[in-house]
Amino acid sequence: MADIKANMVDKYLNRPDPNHRTILIYGQDVGLVAERAEKIAKIYLKDNSDPFAFLRLDATEIASDPLRLADEANTISMFGGCRVILVHISGNKSIIPALEPLLSSPPNDAYVIMKAGDLKKTAPLRKVIEKATCAVALPCYIDAREALNTIIDEELSQAELSISKNARMMLLDNLGADRMASRAEVQKLCLYAMGQQTISEEDIENIVGDASNHQIDMIVDSAALGDIDQLDHQLEQILGSGQSSSLIATASLRHFQMLERSLNMMDSGTPPQSALQKAGPMIHFKRKARVQNQLRIWSSKKASRACELLATALSNSRKNYHLADTIISETLLMIAATARKSHR
Repeated sequence: MADIKANMVDKYLNRPDPNHRTILIYGQDVGLVAERAEKIAKIYLKDNSDPFAFLRLDATEIASDPLRLADEANTISMFGGCRVILVHISGNKSIIPALEPLLSSPPNDAYVIMKAGDLKKTAPLRKVIEKATCAVALPCYIDAREALNTIIDEELSQAELSISKNARMMLLDNLGADRMASRAEVQKLCLYAMGQQTISEEDIENIVGDASNHQIDMIVDSAALGDIDQLDHQLEQILGSGQSSSLIATASLRHFQMLERSLNMMDSGTPPQSALQKAGPMIHFKRKARVQNQLRIWSSKKASRACELLATALSNSRKNYHLADTIISETLLMIAATARKSHR
């Protein structure tokens, strides 16, 4: 039984224990969960060219056919080497019956990697993994300032750019808690600054705090407040101007993750104002009243569901690029409909 703390996960990923055949990666930061799941999958797959060596499954598939996971884990790779099965945990159906054979008799040539949202210590899935000697649970919590600095340094190094001290501080203040969204923002900034040596405060204002961000904020707030007519009009306008729907979805996901964190803290007794300050980057004063109103509309459970919908929409939009605008728009309108029903 391995007890890996959040601050030990990166060290573990650099030298994962091969005896851990089942790996659960969970946490509020869906971007970090996905990034770490892909990283450990690549470590175990190495240069395996077998197209069947890597398999993605959803928890609903496994729950409806509990024997499938063990069958897949014990299938021998066609060209040798190990197999990796990546399981996305979603829905309310338990997959523990499917896991029990793997935990009692671990596969010899396969690793099962599960990625999940935030799991409490009492969650059955987390408990069964933490008790097993052949499994490990890796928590992914909100990016700290130090972790965001690491992302900035990695992307700047790759782009052969530097950044002024004041510009770095401004950038950190504008980055959210989601690792994937934060990395995308830094990559966008590096692309804008290509050809110059140092990123300045002006560059941050032009890209990270550009006018389109205000438009996207309006879309996010309309969805979260249940203003369907306004949302529909804004989506038509911004998508017609050529704005990326995936950028809108990423901003929406980041916002609802912040709402979920705030609402979870409020459930534990934290006042709304304090919860907002602790949950993410500083909210512009012009938006504060709208966001505070959203905290009265949403519950932590419904905000979590909105995050799941947005993460799925982002994934589906990347697989079906020509339908991306439709997928993202329909998801946001669905979320707005939920908000409208929840008005108290």
